[in-house]
Amino acid sequence: GVWVAELSGGAPVGYLVVAPAVLPLPDLQADDLEVKRIYLLHRVQGTGLGRRLMDVAVAFARNARSPRLLLGVYGGNDRAISFYEHLGFRRVGARRFRVGNSDYDDLILGMTL
Repeated sequence: GVWVAELSGGAPVGYLVVAPAVLPLPDLQADDLEVKRIYLLHRVQGTGLGRRLMDVAVAFARNARSPRLLLGVYGGNDRAISFYEHLGFRRVGARRFRVGNSDYDDLILGMTL
Protein backbone atom coordinates (compact mmCIF):
# COMPACT_ATOMS: atom_id res chain seq x y z
CA GLY A 1 0.00 0.00 0.00
CA VAL A 2 1.07 3.54 -0.74
CA TRP A 3 -0.50 6.66 0.77
CA VAL A 4 0.25 10.32 0.11
CA ALA A 5 -0.48 12.95 2.75
CA GLU A 6 -1.68 16.27 1.36
CA LEU A 7 -2.54 19.63 2.78
CA SER A 8 -5.95 21.03 1.93
CA GLY A 9 -5.50 22.24 -1.61
CA GLY A 10 -3.63 19.12 -2.63
CA ALA A 11 -0.01 19.97 -1.81
CA PRO A 12 1.81 16.69 -0.96
CA VAL A 13 3.66 16.82 2.36
CA GLY A 14 4.45 13.17 3.05
CA TYR A 15 3.96 9.55 2.16
CA LEU A 16 3.89 6.03 3.57
CA VAL A 17 4.72 2.69 1.92
CA VAL A 18 3.80 -0.73 3.36
CA ALA A 19 4.95 -3.94 1.66
CA PRO A 20 5.89 -7.54 2.49
CA ALA A 21 8.63 -7.59 5.11
CA VAL A 22 12.21 -8.27 4.08
CA LEU A 23 14.19 -8.01 7.29
CA PRO A 24 16.94 -10.10 8.94
CA LEU A 25 14.77 -11.68 11.64
CA PRO A 26 14.93 -15.39 12.49
CA ASP A 27 11.16 -15.53 13.07
CA LEU A 28 10.11 -13.53 9.98
CA GLN A 29 6.80 -14.86 8.66
CA ALA A 30 5.70 -14.79 5.02
CA ASP A 31 2.70 -12.62 5.87
CA ASP A 32 4.53 -10.07 8.06
CA LEU A 33 4.27 -6.56 6.62
CA GLU A 34 6.82 -3.76 6.85
CA VAL A 35 6.60 0.02 6.83
CA LYS A 36 9.20 0.48 4.09
CA ARG A 37 9.07 4.27 4.06
CA ILE A 38 7.41 7.03 5.99
CA TYR A 39 8.32 10.61 5.23
CA LEU A 40 6.91 13.97 6.26
CA LEU A 41 8.15 17.43 5.38
CA HIS A 42 9.77 18.99 8.42
CA ARG A 43 7.13 21.72 8.68
CA VAL A 44 4.33 19.18 9.27
CA GLN A 45 6.21 16.98 11.73
CA GLY A 46 4.65 17.17 15.18
CA THR A 47 1.18 17.97 13.81
CA GLY A 48 -0.29 14.48 14.25
CA LEU A 49 0.01 13.65 10.57
CA GLY A 50 2.68 11.00 11.20
CA ARG A 51 0.40 9.36 13.75
CA ARG A 52 -2.45 9.36 11.23
CA LEU A 53 -0.24 7.76 8.57
CA MET A 54 0.90 5.08 11.02
CA ASP A 55 -2.73 4.44 12.02
CA VAL A 56 -3.45 3.82 8.33
CA ALA A 57 -0.51 1.39 8.14
CA VAL A 58 -1.70 -0.54 11.19
CA ALA A 59 -5.28 -0.70 9.88
CA PHE A 60 -4.01 -1.87 6.48
CA ALA A 61 -1.89 -4.62 8.08
CA ARG A 62 -4.77 -5.76 10.28
CA ASN A 63 -7.15 -5.82 7.31
CA ALA A 64 -4.59 -7.93 5.43
CA ARG A 65 -4.57 -10.29 8.46
CA SER A 66 -0.84 -9.83 8.89
CA PRO A 67 0.39 -11.16 12.24
CA ARG A 68 2.90 -8.34 12.66
CA LEU A 69 3.82 -4.92 11.32
CA LEU A 70 7.56 -4.23 11.28
CA LEU A 71 9.82 -1.29 10.51
CA GLY A 72 13.45 -0.29 10.59
CA VAL A 73 14.58 2.93 12.22
CA TYR A 74 18.04 4.43 12.53
CA GLY A 75 19.34 3.52 15.98
CA GLY A 76 20.45 7.11 16.60
CA ASN A 77 17.05 8.64 15.89
CA ASP A 78 15.76 8.81 19.46
CA ARG A 79 12.76 10.96 18.52
CA ALA A 80 11.51 8.46 15.92
CA ILE A 81 12.16 5.48 18.20
CA SER A 82 10.17 7.14 20.98
CA PHE A 83 7.34 7.91 18.52
CA TYR A 84 7.12 4.30 17.32
CA GLU A 85 7.36 2.87 20.85
CA HIS A 86 4.57 5.23 21.95
CA LEU A 87 2.44 3.70 19.16
CA GLY A 88 3.06 0.20 20.55
CA PHE A 89 6.08 -0.99 18.56
CA ARG A 90 8.72 -2.95 20.43
CA ARG A 91 12.35 -3.79 19.62
CA VAL A 92 12.61 -7.17 17.92
CA GLY A 93 16.00 -7.04 16.21
CA ALA A 94 18.70 -4.99 14.53
CA ARG A 95 20.45 -4.68 11.19
CA ARG A 96 23.52 -2.92 9.88
CA PHE A 97 23.66 -1.11 6.55
CA ARG A 98 26.31 0.75 4.62
CA VAL A 99 26.07 4.12 2.91
CA GLY A 100 29.28 4.95 1.08
CA ASN A 101 32.09 4.08 3.46
CA SER A 102 30.03 4.37 6.65
CA ASP A 103 28.13 1.66 8.53
CA TYR A 104 24.89 2.45 10.35
CA ASP A 105 22.79 0.49 12.79
CA ASP A 106 19.03 0.21 12.47
CA LEU A 107 16.69 -1.08 15.11
CA ILE A 108 13.93 -3.36 13.88
CA LEU A 109 10.67 -2.64 15.68
CA GLY A 110 7.54 -4.75 15.53
CA MET A 111 3.91 -4.57 16.53
CA THR A 112 1.95 -7.77 17.02
CA LEU A 113 -1.49 -7.36 15.47
